[in-house]
Amino acid sequence: MAEAYPLPKWGVTMEEGTIIEWTVQPGEAVVVDQVLAQVETDKISVEYVSPIDGFIAAHLVEEGTTVACGEDIVVIATDQQDYDEYRSKHGG
Repeated sequence: MAEAYPLPKWGVTMEEGTIIEWTVQPGEAVVVDQVLAQVETDKISVEYVSPIDGFIAAHLVEEGTTVACGEDIVVIATDQQDYDEYRSKHGG
């Protein structure tokens, strides 16, 4: 199954973050704790890592975009079949 994952809240006062760079592109396989993106907040720059093994199905936020904590930013499919199903339903 392909599932969307949100921008986490890394600090008590953190309200938003900016996606500076995606380091993995849709279609690429990822493993747990692999860096997916560089995110900048008002206080720190941090690496957003994959919570699961799978395939990047989609970036929901473009580089340079600022999003609120809790907003979905990436879709990760658990396997190739789930990735293919997601892409056929959502274009690509």
